[in-house]
Amino acid sequence: MKRISCLLTILVLVCSVWANLHTYTDNSVLSNGNFVKIQVSETGIHILTYETLEAWGLKPAQLRILGYGGGMLSENFTFHHWDDLPSIAFYMHKGADGIFNAGDYVLFYAQGPISWNSDSQGRWRHTQNPYSNYGYYFLSDNAGEQRLINISEPFNGNMSDIIDVNWYTNYQVHERDEVNLIDLTGVSGGGREFYGEMLNENEKNLSLSFASPNVRTDLPMHCFVDLAGMASGTTTVAINIAGQKADCVIPAISVSDYYTKAEQDSVWLAANALNNSTQTVQLSFSSQASGAKAYLNYIEMNIPCSIVMQGNSTAISNTTQMGLSAGIRFNMTGATNETQIWRVTDGVNIEQIPTTINGNTLSWVGNNFQAEKYMAVNVDSGSNWNTPTLVGKVTNQNLHALSNIDYVIICPTEFIEPATRLAQKHEEVDQLTWAVVTDEQVYNEFSSGTPDITAYRWLMKMLYDKANGVVANQPKSLLLLGDGTFDNRKILPRSGENILLTFQAKNSTIETQAYGTDDYCGFLQDNAGIDNKGVFNEVRAQMNIGVGRLPVKTLDEANQVVDKICTYMENQVLGKWKTQVCFLADDGDHGLHVQTAEAGAEKMRKENPDFTINKIYLDAYTQEVSAAGESYPLAKNQFDNLLNNGMLFLNYSGHGGYNNITNELFMTLKDIQNMKNINQGFWFLATCSFSHFDGGITSAGEEAVLNPNGGAIGTLSACRTVYATQNTIINRHLCDTLLGHKDAFHYNMSIGEATRIAKNMTGRDANKMAYVLLADPALRLKYPTHYQVKTTTQIDTLHALSVQTIKGFIETEDHDTATWFNGIVDITIFDKMQEITTRDNDESTESLKVKITYNDYPNTLFSGQTNVVDGLFEFTFMVPKDIRYNYGNGRIVYYAYDTEAKEEGIGHFEDFVIGGSSSVEIQDTIGPDIYIYINSPEFLDGGTTYEFPHFYAQVYDENGINTVGTGIGHDLLLVVDGSPKHTYVLNDYFTADNNNYQQGKISYKMPEMEEGAHTLTFRAWDLLNNSSSAMLNFQVIKGQDPQLHKVITYPNPVAQSESLIFHIDHDQPDEIIETTIHLYDLSGRMIHTHAQRGVEGIKWNISELGINSGIYVYQVNIKTATSNYVSKAGKIIVSK
Repeated sequence: MKRISCLLTILVLVCSVWANLHTYTDNSVLSNGNFVKIQVSETGIHILTYETLEAWGLKPAQLRILGYGGGMLSENFTFHHWDDLPSIAFYMHKGADGIFNAGDYVLFYAQGPISWNSDSQGRWRHTQNPYSNYGYYFLSDNAGEQRLINISEPFNGNMSDIIDVNWYTNYQVHERDEVNLIDLTGVSGGGREFYGEMLNENEKNLSLSFASPNVRTDLPMHCFVDLAGMASGTTTVAINIAGQKADCVIPAISVSDYYTKAEQDSVWLAANALNNSTQTVQLSFSSQASGAKAYLNYIEMNIPCSIVMQGNSTAISNTTQMGLSAGIRFNMTGATNETQIWRVTDGVNIEQIPTTINGNTLSWVGNNFQAEKYMAVNVDSGSNWNTPTLVGKVTNQNLHALSNIDYVIICPTEFIEPATRLAQKHEEVDQLTWAVVTDEQVYNEFSSGTPDITAYRWLMKMLYDKANGVVANQPKSLLLLGDGTFDNRKILPRSGENILLTFQAKNSTIETQAYGTDDYCGFLQDNAGIDNKGVFNEVRAQMNIGVGRLPVKTLDEANQVVDKICTYMENQVLGKWKTQVCFLADDGDHGLHVQTAEAGAEKMRKENPDFTINKIYLDAYTQEVSAAGESYPLAKNQFDNLLNNGMLFLNYSGHGGYNNITNELFMTLKDIQNMKNINQGFWFLATCSFSHFDGGITSAGEEAVLNPNGGAIGTLSACRTVYATQNTIINRHLCDTLLGHKDAFHYNMSIGEATRIAKNMTGRDANKMAYVLLADPALRLKYPTHYQVKTTTQIDTLHALSVQTIKGFIETEDHDTATWFNGIVDITIFDKMQEITTRDNDESTESLKVKITYNDYPNTLFSGQTNVVDGLFEFTFMVPKDIRYNYGNGRIVYYAYDTEAKEEGIGHFEDFVIGGSSSVEIQDTIGPDIYIYINSPEFLDGGTTYEFPHFYAQVYDENGINTVGTGIGHDLLLVVDGSPKHTYVLNDYFTADNNNYQQGKISYKMPEMEEGAHTLTFRAWDLLNNSSSAMLNFQVIKGQDPQLHKVITYPNPVAQSESLIFHIDHDQPDEIIETTIHLYDLSGRMIHTHAQRGVEGIKWNISELGINSGIYVYQVNIKTATSNYVSKAGKIIVSK
């Protein structure tokens, strides 16, 4: 497969452009040639001297200027867009000798970050680019077209219809961007708007002046003032300009409206100008509300001025006659013979307008159908011009040559290596074509080098259009590899890292509507988001590709997250964790969250019966209340261990924030940072702000993805406050797409595609926009669906204490037995479905409680495994005494894996009945044999451990082990220090040994323990309800270094043609261990070093080490992230 990288010039065949509004060049002008990049801070005429061009490494006489500056790109894709980098026309001053050489200069018109357009009333309105404070252009001496400004054709209309105009609109704006009203601290803001000066009871008045040279007092000027207020009562800002007054009345914020941070109001005010060189706008604040304040957003001024040449250049525009049938003759005084008039309306096709001069009055005729912009320029003046700043030399690039790309990663230059590794992994595993591009490359070809998130969208739009409507050739996924902030221009010091841009909503005063969303980059149709007035609204748009973000801030984070995803894609960790799905529901709100979770859980259970649906609804558990607050210890314990063991998918409905979920702090930011779960799942959390990725604080959703040792493989959650009712809709659609029933063998939808479809199905709902996918959108969950596991035994009724043997086979997609399948099948047998009723714990009045009844399989009768040989298996188990004795269908869930091919299968069986008791009497009064230890079998009673001990138990009884949980007091129970608060039911953590229901093991990660001496007691019951117990004393030493108990090497001696395996036994099984092994000869010379994370899978091919036969010494060193190294040495003998 062809591998495509954009770091070098790429030569690929580009298909013809699909019929649409836009066309694209086959190759960027940047693909060949010599380029430098420059920046400008304001709109106007700029100078480049011969000497400057030469110093920048260019041949001045061959200069080309390319680009269109710093105006914000239109979000409406039905509008015109410059493709690639157009060459702009400029003026070249060659001096008396007619040759461009020393002392000469170039003048060109440049667009800064503020752009102006006329509205339907002929008033000029500004747009501040929210992504950049500068505009950018490119200079070359051998690429693109050298375009010198030419004189346009003279007006050819009827001169008798000419209308004379001797005034223009001097438009100006005052705008100081200092604060985001969503969060005045500047940490967790939202929306693209920033505000400036504050008015309050102590600072009531503000006066601002605007230059008005040669003002016309006989014509009205227009002033627009935009303000926001924060007050519990009405706030009034009185506006006075030239004696004309108007009030900006800002409504009160309702005390019940928690999410509105400010209210807004704006006003237009017209007044005849005063005969002054400046016009002053006065603002006066008043409010009866305590603590009230108002913030100025901006003031726009449209001031009529006589057309008089000012300095070297004057900007001239007039919309009064727009649309009339006659031409317009502009008459300007103060001109000289060197004064030229340039039409600069589109910023690229600059042309000189023919003029006539009479004395110092210069006249020219312009069209009357659109709002034209002109610059009057004294071209012979070689000084007092704006000067651009050099950014640097530009490496050749060619994104325009790309086509037929499945997967695009945009990243900063520093992250190219991990981005490429991830793309290559997708090529290897998913056969995707890919392109890794830098954000700077995207800006260079799609936004004139100016940072603008719409450039990301244009790149994907180009690839989408080039596919000519062939779905297979269209892009599928876009990954943004880099964190972002609501503060794209980094105005505020605490607003977070601006690695890659974010799209922010226009609303910047209401928290639920001031969201950031990456969905914007996936709107690829021409009319995406366009309403019936031609205005873009992202809520109306449909996504055409999956878009995700990995919010990494550093190269280390980028490498760690890519490593984590690549490991997941390699599918190395097999196990029944891939069949586990968890629906977690918060309490409160009279069962709303339970209803949301239950709707999704039941639909998934019915459509995906091979998966185990774990329902953890907090309101179904006993709530404990203490001085520390409310808690659900049993639910918490169940959830934590499910998380530690691994799950394919977590779905949460309820309350949350950037640093936790639920009022009981069920899962906190600290919990996520400390997670070391190897088997990571995808998390969907229908809750508020859990993934507030675009602020100055790292959110819980980000931490889950960034945690290199655990957490989640990806998250989909909200970055702002969202509403529970609308959350239900996107939750339902995500469940339908991510695990929607295809057929038994195919669950192939990527995370990004599932999210895209779910959002499109949700419709025009602003609530969905706040949900951000912090994940690799091309990633496919590792569904274990190569094969189906089938039951062949015709099971009659299973009675209590009966012994049953069940047989089955592994089925292929063609419904044959997979005779080549050899491995293990995990079996879990559940008692009958039960009705469970929630408690509505937060409602204290019994008559007002809303209790929800739902169905579940809470009781496990058997959990074990057996061998699969040539595609066949059988196992035997005893039915516990503690079943529910009514009759009903039980449930078996299978997970199988081939130990060689690493292929997997799942299945279920429910066509059997459980109930009643066996007629066979068994005489047994002795409880199980129990062997327990902490961390390692080497642990001795009274020994020491660090603060996160891991409990292990081995249990045997000839009549099996009871794990059902229905009999009162018959649970596998671990009690620490005799405390009810530290009592843990371990039924779900028992796994029977291979094809042996009589014995098995428990592995349980204990919660963090306080330093000091402790005692634990473990009790187990057999299936006849006989019990035994065992006790263990231990000492917790906080931060204790790991203990390296033993190192086993085998075979030892080892032949030069063999491999040597290391088995390392230590006492911190839940920690990430950094392992280093040094190999020395007997003279002490180090001849080999091996380093890895973890202690598993260390295997040396001796022949690759290049060592002779003899005796060698190894030293094994291990440490955790916070400990010191501990070591153990030994000898190996290498034979020929």
